[in-house]
Amino acid sequence: MAPLRNAVARCMRSLVMKFTIMAGLLIAASIALLITLENHASRQDLEERLVERAGMLGHILALNVADDITEADTQSMGRRVARMVERPDISEAFITDVRRQVVVSSAEEPDYHAANAADPLVVMSLGAGEARLERRGEEIHVATPVFSAAGRLVGAVYVISPLDELRTATAAMMRRHFLISLFALGIILPITALIVGRALGPIRQLTEAARQASTKSLDMRIEVKTGDELEVLANAFNRMLGRIDANLKRIHRLAYVDMVTELPNRERFRKEVERTARKAVEDNASGAVLFLDLDRFKRVNDSLGIGEGDRLLEMTARRLRETARGADLANGPGGEPSMVARLGGDEFTLLLPNVETAADAARIAQQVIATICRPFDMSGHQVFLGASVGIAMFPQDGADPETLLRHADLAMAHAKRSGGNAAQFFEQSMNQSAFERLVLENELREAVRDDQLVVFYQPKVRMEDGVVEGAEALVRWNHPTAGLLSPGAFIAAAEESGLIVEIGDWVMRAACRQAADWARNGLAVPMAVNVSAMQFERESFADSVLEILAETGLDPRLLEIELTESIAMKDPERVIEQVQPLRDRGVSFAIDDFGTGHSSLSYLTRMPFDVFKIDQSFVRGVAEDHHARIVVETILAMAKALKLKTVAEGVETAEQLEILRAEGATLAQGYLFSRPTPADEFEAFARNGNSREIAASARLAS
Repeated sequence: MAPLRNAVARCMRSLVMKFTIMAGLLIAASIALLITLENHASRQDLEERLVERAGMLGHILALNVADDITEADTQSMGRRVARMVERPDISEAFITDVRRQVVVSSAEEPDYHAANAADPLVVMSLGAGEARLERRGEEIHVATPVFSAAGRLVGAVYVISPLDELRTATAAMMRRHFLISLFALGIILPITALIVGRALGPIRQLTEAARQASTKSLDMRIEVKTGDELEVLANAFNRMLGRIDANLKRIHRLAYVDMVTELPNRERFRKEVERTARKAVEDNASGAVLFLDLDRFKRVNDSLGIGEGDRLLEMTARRLRETARGADLANGPGGEPSMVARLGGDEFTLLLPNVETAADAARIAQQVIATICRPFDMSGHQVFLGASVGIAMFPQDGADPETLLRHADLAMAHAKRSGGNAAQFFEQSMNQSAFERLVLENELREAVRDDQLVVFYQPKVRMEDGVVEGAEALVRWNHPTAGLLSPGAFIAAAEESGLIVEIGDWVMRAACRQAADWARNGLAVPMAVNVSAMQFERESFADSVLEILAETGLDPRLLEIELTESIAMKDPERVIEQVQPLRDRGVSFAIDDFGTGHSSLSYLTRMPFDVFKIDQSFVRGVAEDHHARIVVETILAMAKALKLKTVAEGVETAEQLEILRAEGATLAQGYLFSRPTPADEFEAFARNGNSREIAASARLAS
């Protein structure tokens, strides 16, 4: 079997054989289709003739027994029926009288056809006075009425004609057609193989040319003069060979060069770091990898457009090359040159193979930051950028490109989180911190999935009499092992992982449901819910809030949405567009942490907000810090002029409360009244009026 399989495999590797087999299969399929159609037509024709013959035989028998039935001559009828069933095309026959009683039957048992006398064909034939035929399986059943010489209906004859002749004729016809098909294929296939082999001769030339081209012999040419598509293919192949050599250089450039800045790309940088780090290990030397991310580039790119952004990247690359060249010159001749690469976006890397100490690497990193901080002239404008730089030394921080780049990236991220425009060396604790952040993100996903989050509520009290006039919903994480965690422990991870949107929607839904329950029980307390930037920037934000209100049954007038000042001022026109549909329904809006951002007074007068929340950093210093008190007085005066409510956050002492009350603050919120508490404790606090006693005590103390 193995030699046979090998022979078949060799044949199937031949294009001529494949085309021949395909032609043979196509011819065989065509012949099979024609034979099927021919057989079907012949079978139908033969079947019609057999049906016609069975009807004729029934009619003949009916004519022959007409007088016998009239004279009740059963012997004569029996002989006629016997002679009829002796025919190969009649298997059974019987005769009935007009009462459908079997008179004579071909069966040996007299009662064999007694039940057949009630056959529908007999009934219809006697009733209609005409013959009835029907095919049942592989038999034709015929019932023919018998009339006397006087034209009176005297009975009926019933004959059954088998279709054995049809099966025999069909089988013979199939054998004949099959032999003819084999003979035709035996003649056609060799001729087809010969024609196909000659037609595909030029393909062998193309195959040989491709084999030589794979060995980089690109100077050969193919001569094919067939005047058909193969000649066109050969000419195209020749043109392709002529271009491959030039394209190889271009492909190499595309693979290893960044098209925007003409710097080496990630792959080229990776290969160079791998080579340099290996050499440093062998020579007991050291070097550094700097990972650079531009600060504020996205904002500039969004403002100037992609074209100007690319030009800014080109200018940045030019400055980085100059800095690297200056570092090489400072190290003296003979050393390996530094390499600047662009990894993508606004991320650049520097390979410094001749750095001996961390101090040298830090000095070059500061030079990089300084050169990036110089203004860029863009279309008549000065553009200012910053740079966050992460430094990984090799081989101390890693000896392979993946590890070095990852460590430098971690250091850069740490520098950016620290405020940017700074350099940071990699430390092993950063690996641990990154791992802990990953674990925290995974646990947070499980917390959202397993419903580990809870909502606490902190009261907002009226300054003048201490009545609870609102609540702020604050999320907590009931961690399985660490216990109850405040938002500061996990909100940053939620924002980085994108879970902040899901958490924000969950908090809003839970807070609205709780506020609706309180309102149904007679405690109509407005509920304030903080909204993150990612949550607010969704196009469907207003629709999702309205959906939550409808789902929980909360009156929109009892919902207050808090946005930070930075969110509100990022895109004021869009804020107005997002906020207005909800304000039309009765939802109120507050600017949270007011005074810490950079509000534009021109927009502030147009912004559809109802409440200013004075940041707790000002409230804490209002009693001791003269500047903080001036800021608070200014915010309160502005709110009064704009007819807005104010909420002072972080009120912890009676002195702070009295100063804020004297300056005209509307509401207060802080530990002086209550920490954030579970829903049942908040409800008890609001109903018992504990905050009124605190407010009264503060008034007396003053």
